[in-house]
Amino acid sequence: MMNKSLFIAILFMLVNSVNAQQSSALSDIDEVYNIGIMVQEIQAALTAPEHAQSLQTIISYGTDSRYYMMIRGWLFQELVGVESQLYASRSEKSSAEFQLRSDFLKQAIRSIDLE
Repeated sequence: MMNKSLFIAILFMLVNSVNAQQSSALSDIDEVYNIGIMVQEIQAALTAPEHAQSLQTIISYGTDSRYYMMIRGWLFQELVGVESQLYASRSEKSSAEFQLRSDFLKQAIRSIDLE
C-alpha cells in the first residue's frame, strides 16, 4: 500500500501537470487570437492607404521580428498584384488609385526593412 505522503506528492504532480497543460493551451489560444487581430488590422490598413494610421499599424507589426518575414512577404505580394493592375489599367482614375496603393506598399516595405 502506498504511503499517504507519496500519494499526495504524486497527486500534486499530476495536478500541476494538468494545470501547466491548461495554461499552455490557453496561452496558445491567446497567441492565435492576437495573430488574428494583427491580420485583421493589417488588412484594414492595406485597404485604407490614405489614412496616416495605416502605415503606423503596418510598421508596428512589421517590425516585430516574430512576424517580419510573414508581413514583408504579404506586402510584397500585394505590391506585385497592385503593380500588375496599375500597368493594366486604362483609366486615369483607377491608375491614380493603384499608384497610391503602390506607393503606400513601397513605403511600408521600406519602413519595416529599415527598422
